[in-house]
Order: sequence, then structure tokens, then C-alpha cells
Amino acid sequence: MDDMVKELLERIRDTACEAADAAAGTARVAGKRAGQMVDIAKLNVQLFDLNSELSDILRQLGQVMYNTHLGQPAEGRSVSALLEKADALSERIEDQKGRIADLRGSQTCPVCGSACGKEDQFCRRCGSALA
Repeated sequence: MDDMVKELLERIRDTACEAADAAAGTARVAGKRAGQMVDIAKLNVQLFDLNSELSDILRQLGQVMYNTHLGQPAEGRSVSALLEKADALSERIEDQKGRIADLRGSQTCPVCGSACGKEDQFCRRCGSALA
């Protein structure tokens, strides 16, 4: 009888060890995912700031164009300087979007902007081919 009890206790101990290992693995995965979510949130804040800055540059360009239409002299920064700044911001925005997509394990549709799976060949929303 002692051998049966001993064997049963060993099985219980082995099962408890396996459960503890599984729980530890799950906790590691959850921690990693939480870290990724924090990184994505930070990148989204930076992306918002970049988009706001780009919108301001585009507004300034629009004002310069409208003033030119009215025959008024251009004030402030030149059009070429504003265009260079807009191009640089656009590149940074695309870089941020790429970093976010990498963290999410996804890609963005070039046509509609939807998030698609990394392995998808076509957009789930609009059906466009993904590069």
C-alpha cells in the first residue's frame, strides 16, 4: 500500500511541476506581449505627433499657395523648405508605421491602409495585392 501511495504522490508532484512550468511559460509570453503593447503605444504617440507636424506643414504650404493666388508675396519659409520638411516627415511616418506593423506581426495595405496578416498576399478589406 505504501508503494501505491508513494507512486500516486510522485505522479501528483510531476503533474504539479508540469503545471508550474506551463504557467511560467504562459507568464513569460504574457509579459513579452505586454511589453510589445507598451512599445506599440509609444510608437503610436510618436506617430500622432509626426502626423500633427505634417498637417501643420501642409497647412503652411496651402497658405503660401493661396497667398500666391491672391498675388501676395510669400512670407515665412520658402515653398522648397516646406516641401523638404514634408518629405522628411512623410518618410519618418512610414518608418513608424513599419515599426508598428513589425511589432504587431502585420503589414499595412497600400491601398486602403488596413492591417493585414504578415503572411497575407491580399488585403482582407479591399482585396488588393500586398507587396
